[in-house]
Amino acid sequence: MLWHLVSAFLFGEGFVVLMMILPLFSSRTWSRFFKFSIIQKIAVNSSFYFNLFLVMLACALAEAVRNSWTQKQAYNTLKAHPYELRPETESLYLMRMFRAQRNLYICGFSLFTWFVLRRLVCLLSEHAQMSASMEASIKQAKSASEAAQRMLSETKVTDSDTEDVYPDTVEALKDELSKLTKKFESEEQAHKQTKRDLETLKKQSLQTNAEYDRVTQECQKLQYRLQMLEGGGAKDKKSD
Repeated sequence: MLWHLVSAFLFGEGFVVLMMILPLFSSRTWSRFFKFSIIQKIAVNSSFYFNLFLVMLACALAEAVRNSWTQKQAYNTLKAHPYELRPETESLYLMRMFRAQRNLYICGFSLFTWFVLRRLVCLLSEHAQMSASMEASIKQAKSASEAAQRMLSETKVTDSDTEDVYPDTVEALKDELSKLTKKFESEEQAHKQTKRDLETLKKQSLQTNAEYDRVTQECQKLQYRLQMLEGGGAKDKKSD
């Protein structure tokens, strides 16, 4: 009975692995399948179930190894006594040894397939999550791009509508802006000219001050000479 259960379990594993390997279902389908309530409840305790079946398969494998070794020892014992070896007895022992080896192979493949199945489930789950995240990111990027395009188009339409609804106001504002620009340029030119005139006046003032100082010095010299001359004439009159 144990070996029938192990065989059925192996066939079930093979069917599930085949369904996962063949490109019959997309990642979105597997993602929806993994989101079922029953699967979610099993996934919560997935480690417990995996370890439970792992221990059961390991025990079955150990029993198969023990049974295979026992049958082999029994056949070797039978061959060690040729007087007891009969064709029907040898066939019986060979059949038992074949069944023991068959059960050993079934248990070994079931244990190996159990690891493969767990790895496939993990990979499919991760791939489904990555696909869902990628689709969500693409949708978010598309929506953001469409929103930006709508805002740009609305801005352009608003500008064109403003110009269409208030053409006189727009033209008046443009004329006023042009006048103010010209006035600013003229004021700037006048300011530059005033600055140049101020620099010229400064230079002329410096030159005038220098000339005034020179004339003052000449006047002082002349006054000094005049005083000297007047002093000399007064001395001559006194001597006369």
